[in-house]
Amino acid sequence: MRKVFTSLLLSFLFCFSLIVSAQVKTITGKVSSAEDGTNLPGVGIKIKGSQTSVISNQDGRYSIPVPNNQSILVFTYLGFVTQEITVGNRTTLDVELKPDETTLKEVEITTALGITRQARSLGYSAQGVNAEDLNINKQPNLLNALQGKIAGATITSVGGGPGQGANIRIRGINSIDASASNEPLYVIDGVQIDNSTSLQGSGSGTNTRSVGNRLSDLNPEDIETMNILKGGAATALYGLRGASGVVVITTKKGSGTGLRTNFSTTYGVDNINKTPDIQREYTAGILGVYTPIGLGPAWGPTIAEAKLIDPSHPDELFDNYKNAFDQGSQLRNSLSVSGGNETIRVFSSISSFRQDGMLPFTDYKNLSARLNTDLKISPKWTAGINMTYTNSGGFRYDADRFGESLTYYSGRWDVRDYIQPNGLQVWRGTNNPIFGAATNRLKDNVNRFIGGLNINFAATEWLNLSYRVGADAYTDNRFRTAPGRRNLPGENVYDNADGFVGDYNSTYRAINSTLLATFNHKLTENITGTLRLGFELYDRKLKSTGVLGSQLSIFNDFRLVNAKVLEASQSLSQYRSNGFFGEAVFDYKSFLYLTLTGRNDITSTLSPDNRSFFYPSASLSYVFSDHIKLPEFINQSKLRVSYAQIGKDAAPYSTSTGFSNYTGLPTGVTGLTIAANLGDPNLKPEFTDTYDVGLEMAFFKNRLSFDIGYYYSLSKDQIIRANVTSATGYVTASINAGTIRNKGIELVINGTPLQTRDFSWESGLNFSANRNRVLKLKDGAPITYGAATGGYINSPVNFKLVEGQPYGNIYGSYYLRYYGTQPEDPNVTDKSLPLLIGANGFPISSLTRQKLLGNSQPKWIAGFTNNFTYKQFTLSTLFDGRWGHQKFNRLENFNSAFGIADYTTDRRSFKVFEGRLADGSPNTKQVWLGQGVGPDGVNYGEGYYRLYHRVLSEPFVQDASWIRLRSASLSYNLPGKWLPQSFIRNASISVTGNNLWLYTKYYGLDPESISADSGSNVDGSAGFTYPAARSFLFTINVGF
Repeated sequence: MRKVFTSLLLSFLFCFSLIVSAQVKTITGKVSSAEDGTNLPGVGIKIKGSQTSVISNQDGRYSIPVPNNQSILVFTYLGFVTQEITVGNRTTLDVELKPDETTLKEVEITTALGITRQARSLGYSAQGVNAEDLNINKQPNLLNALQGKIAGATITSVGGGPGQGANIRIRGINSIDASASNEPLYVIDGVQIDNSTSLQGSGSGTNTRSVGNRLSDLNPEDIETMNILKGGAATALYGLRGASGVVVITTKKGSGTGLRTNFSTTYGVDNINKTPDIQREYTAGILGVYTPIGLGPAWGPTIAEAKLIDPSHPDELFDNYKNAFDQGSQLRNSLSVSGGNETIRVFSSISSFRQDGMLPFTDYKNLSARLNTDLKISPKWTAGINMTYTNSGGFRYDADRFGESLTYYSGRWDVRDYIQPNGLQVWRGTNNPIFGAATNRLKDNVNRFIGGLNINFAATEWLNLSYRVGADAYTDNRFRTAPGRRNLPGENVYDNADGFVGDYNSTYRAINSTLLATFNHKLTENITGTLRLGFELYDRKLKSTGVLGSQLSIFNDFRLVNAKVLEASQSLSQYRSNGFFGEAVFDYKSFLYLTLTGRNDITSTLSPDNRSFFYPSASLSYVFSDHIKLPEFINQSKLRVSYAQIGKDAAPYSTSTGFSNYTGLPTGVTGLTIAANLGDPNLKPEFTDTYDVGLEMAFFKNRLSFDIGYYYSLSKDQIIRANVTSATGYVTASINAGTIRNKGIELVINGTPLQTRDFSWESGLNFSANRNRVLKLKDGAPITYGAATGGYINSPVNFKLVEGQPYGNIYGSYYLRYYGTQPEDPNVTDKSLPLLIGANGFPISSLTRQKLLGNSQPKWIAGFTNNFTYKQFTLSTLFDGRWGHQKFNRLENFNSAFGIADYTTDRRSFKVFEGRLADGSPNTKQVWLGQGVGPDGVNYGEGYYRLYHRVLSEPFVQDASWIRLRSASLSYNLPGKWLPQSFIRNASISVTGNNLWLYTKYYGLDPESISADSGSNVDGSAGFTYPAARSFLFTINVGF
C-alpha cells in the first residue's frame, strides 16, 4: 500500500509540474509598514480574480508568477489597509501598507463542518493556533504542541515515551463515568478521525506499555491551523460527538504560485527533566544489617560500615534513577511540495520521524505521506481531495513495571550491569528492570489511511450545495514476546515465566459523510440571512482478535505453534448515527449577528424509543464598536452571548446484557457466563445545557486586545456504569444516574508592547479557572470509579463521586486529629488540627476508613508567550502553569518504604512529634526514627517510616501544582539579500529547548505525567510513569 501511494504521488507531481510551468512572468518585491518601515511577514498577495496567492516571508519578501501586465495584485494583512496594484511592465514591486485603525472585519475562522465565518459574527468562543505557533517547540505529538496556548484546555502529557500520547479536556469533565470519553472530537479537513488509545496486548500494569493515541500518527508540519471550538453553541452542528468540544484541524493547501518546495530537518536529544531526591548514605539491608543480595531496601548500615564487612562495596551508591535511563533522541525529516494555478492547487509532503526512548530498548517510528488537491472544475464546480497515509509503531515497555523494579534494585549495585555473557540476567536478589525491557517486548505496527472528498456546486448567487465524504481506516498489529526458561544454572526468569508469544490484530474503519445546502438572501435593506440545511451519516466498526501462547517449548522460538497453552480473544464493536441539522444566521448591518441551530440525532446505541433526540442552540454577536461611537483608542469591541443544548448517547451495547466465555470448567470445555455489565434498555441520552457570555476588545491600533468569557454548563442524566452488589450476578450496571455542573472563566490577552523598524515584542497571556460539582447521583450514594491505587503493600487511595463534591476527589487513609470538643467531620480530614499522638509517641492513623485528602482537577491553568524579533533573529518563550490540584505519589510511597527517599537519613535521630495526646495535653515523648533497638533500649521494629509513615495515604497525596518554562526557541532567518542569485527562496535555523525549567514541591518525577493511558478520566495518581523529557533540538528549514 505504501509503495502504491508513493508512486501515485510522484506521478501526480510530475504531471502537475508540467501544468504549472506555463507561467509567463514573475513579480518579486518586499512589503513593509508605511508607519515605521518594519518588514511585514505573512502578507497575503493574490492575483485579483484568480486563486493564485502567496505570502511574504520573514523579510517581507515575496515572489509571485502573473499571466500578463494587466494583472492586479491584492496585498492584505491583518491590521493594515488592503492595497490593489496593477503590475504593468514591472518585475519588481515594493509595497508599503498603511495601518488600518478601523474594525478588523476580515478575520475568518473555520468553524463547524468546515464552514468559514468572520470572527466578528461568532457568538461563541473559538481559539486558534497557526502553523508557526504550533511547530515552534517541535513537539512530535500535536496535543503537546497546544500546551499552554489554549484558554480552558487542560492538556496533560502521559509521559516522555517515544510516540506517547496526551490528554486534552476542554472546560472540565462533562461525563462522570470513568470509562466515558471526555476528549473532544477531532476533525481534519472535514474528516472526523479517531484519537483512541488501544491497550490490546499491553498486558498488566498501570502505565501499560506507554502506547500513544492515534493523533500521534499525524505529521505536525502538515498542519496549517488548529481551531478549538468551546461550548455547545460552537459545536452544535457536530452533534453528540462534539459534546466535549471540537478540535478543527486544517492542513496546508497548494499556494497557486508555481512549484514551491520546502525541506526541514530536526534533530534532538531527550533527557529526564526531573528525578527523585534520594539518600546516598545508607546501603542495602534491613534493621541495620547489611544484606547485599535481596529485595533492595536501603535500611542497612552506612557505606563506611558496609565496607568493613564487604570491601568490594563501592565508595558511593549508584544513582540508578539516573543511570537506568538512556539519553533519548529524535529525528524528523520533512519534504513538501506545493503550487498550482487558477484551476488546480496541490500540496504534498513526505515525512519520516524516529524517536529512540530514554527507557532502554524502546523506540517509535513514523512515516507519513500527504496529498491535498483543490480543483476548480468550472466557474460553478469546485472539488477537493485530501489523503494521508501513515505507517507508525515501535517497541514498547511497561514504564510502571520498569520504575517499580528500579525501586527494588539496591543502589549497592549498578543497574547497567544486567546481563551475563550467556544471556542470563545478572541476579542481585531481584529483577533487573533493564533486563526486563530487553527481553519482555511489545512491537506495534499501524498502517493508517485518512481520506476525504468534497464537492461544491455554486448553483446560483443564493444557493450553494456541497457534499463531503471522509474515511479513517487503520490496522494495528502487535506482537508481544518473552523468552522461556533455558534451564541453565543460576537462571532467574524475571516476569517472563516460561516464555510467551502474543499476536494481536485490530481493524478500525469509520466513514462520515455530510450533505449541506446553503441559502443566502437579503431579507430587507439591513438584514441578510443565511440558511444551512444538512444531513450527516457516521458509521464506525472496530474488530479485534488476539492469541496469547505461553509455556514455550523452545525458549526463543516465538511462534504460536511453539506454545503449550493458547488463549484466544475476539471482540467486535459497531456504531452508527444519523444527524439532521440546520443553521440560520441573521446579519443586521454587519454589527449584529444572530445564529440559531437545531440538530436531531439518531443513534444505534440506545433503544428505539430513546435513540432519536433533538437539541437547539442560539448565539448573538454584537459588534458595538461599529454601532456606537467609542473613544478613538478603541478599535474593536464585541459582546457575545450563547445558549446551547447538546445530547450524548451511550457506549455500544449499554442497553443489552450479553454473555462471555467461561474457561474454568473441569472438563476443559469452554462455556458461557453472563457478562459483567447489566444493560438497561431504558437508557436515555445525556443532555448538557451550556451558557456563554464574553467580551472582546482591541485598543491602540490593535496593539492590545483581550477576550474574556464566562461559561456555565449543566450535564444531566449521566450514563454511568455503577458498581452493583454481587447478589445481582453482575459487577456493574448501565444507568442514568448523575448531574454535574461546570462553570468557569477564560481570559486571553494579546499585545505588542514594543515595535520599531528592527525590533518587535509580541506577548500573549491565557488564563482559565474551572469549578465543577457533582450535583446528583442515584439514591445519593457515592460511586467509586477507577481501580484503587496503592503504595507498597498498603496505603490505597480511591477516586469517588460524592453528591455536592467536585469530580476528581481522592480518598484514602489518614492521620487522626485531636478535635477536643469539636465534632469530627466523618468525610474530610482537617489538617489545621493537631495530630493525635499515641502513648508510644507516634501519630495514630486510621487504616480502615477513608477521608477526602485532595482533588486531581487543577483550579487554575495559564500560559504566557513572548516573541522577541530583532532583525533576522526571533526568540520565543512559553511559560505555563497549573495550580490547585493534588496527586497520590506512589513513587514516594515506595521510596519511603525502602529507605530511599532523601528525608529518611534522619533514621538515627530522635524526634518529638507535635500533637496532642488523647487527654488533650501536648506530646512530649521522644521516639527514635530508626529500626530495631534504639539507643534508649526500646525495640522500634521496622521503624517509623515503614510502620507509621508509608502505610498511610495522607502523606503521599501531595500538591501537584507547577510552573515551567515549557519551551524556548531562538531562530535566525537568513537575509533575503544573501539569496537573490540562489535557487533557495528562504532559509532559517533554530535551536529549541523544551521543559527547560520546572518549579514544583512535588516529590520525584514530573507531576504533569500521569499513571494512566491517554484518554483516561482517572488522573489523580502519578507513580512509576514514563518520565517527562527535557529536550534540546536543532532545526534547519530551507525553501526553494
